[in-house]
Amino acid sequence: MAELNSAIWQQEPGWLQKKRQLATMLRARFPKQDDQDDWLGSWQGEQRRAGQSTGLVSHDGDYVAQPLSQAVNEYSEMLQENLMEKAIFWQDGQLNAAHLSRIDGGQFIYVPDGTALTAPIELAPTMTGENPHNVFIVGAGSQVTIQETAQLTNPGSVYAGTEILVGTGATVTYRQFNHFAGQRALQAVHVYQAQGSQFHLAYGQSSATDVATSLYSFLDGQQTKWTADVALQVPAGAHQECRPVLDGYGQGTTGRLYVWGQSATPADLKLDHFKVGSGEPLDIAEEVKRLAPDSAFNDLLPAASWLKNKFERA
Repeated sequence: MAELNSAIWQQEPGWLQKKRQLATMLRARFPKQDDQDDWLGSWQGEQRRAGQSTGLVSHDGDYVAQPLSQAVNEYSEMLQENLMEKAIFWQDGQLNAAHLSRIDGGQFIYVPDGTALTAPIELAPTMTGENPHNVFIVGAGSQVTIQETAQLTNPGSVYAGTEILVGTGATVTYRQFNHFAGQRALQAVHVYQAQGSQFHLAYGQSSATDVATSLYSFLDGQQTKWTADVALQVPAGAHQECRPVLDGYGQGTTGRLYVWGQSATPADLKLDHFKVGSGEPLDIAEEVKRLAPDSAFNDLLPAASWLKNKFERA
């Protein structure tokens, strides 16, 4: 029972301690998730502790940025309502519940309504934890670009969660090229989009380990747009999977996915078909290009792509 009575961060608010406890107690009731035993087995018996982080952003002005461990106190009401409730759902499966109970670091960003940021918010932290978690909340009508190039150095099994909540009519561009150094990693980039919002994702991955990427958005209303450029390069001896899913409804609501993949063999890169989960059918489409192992990966990406030149040459 020790796990039920210990917070991970110092001065952790009561609501978060209770939420962690609930996730631990109810976890066995939830559905199993893909390959969850690899992560849960790795964490079993480990003492939960805060990860060490350098390079997290702190800012208080036209937007707010804080380490998540600080924001759970200073933006307590906002995070109590939204942490793993609207984008990554802690009750969706046993691995998600375990992740909530063990979140040990991460970044919080809040962009108020009607804010237009002309320069990207740059995130380049180094984090040692097993369960880092980002929460980005963008208010109605705002425009923001967030670029993340994190170094995740834990040698074991890492679940890195990023939740992005996009307000009505807002436009968010999120670019991520994170590096994992451990045995295996799950990178979730999950989004909630209010009506009329637009979300543009540029996602790249080339870590020399086994990485599963989970992409998800709930598009809540008409004229809501999700587009993603995904570039996946699998080094020799590694394995990657990509699982893209959308949900939602609304006239004129669309999802578009463009994937570039490169691996030594097709088995090294598993690309799930882009699909709609539960709910009404959506207008979605995908274009997938598998590149030859000896091709110049960077050269084949679109000229204007943020991901271009981020990959090592074969």
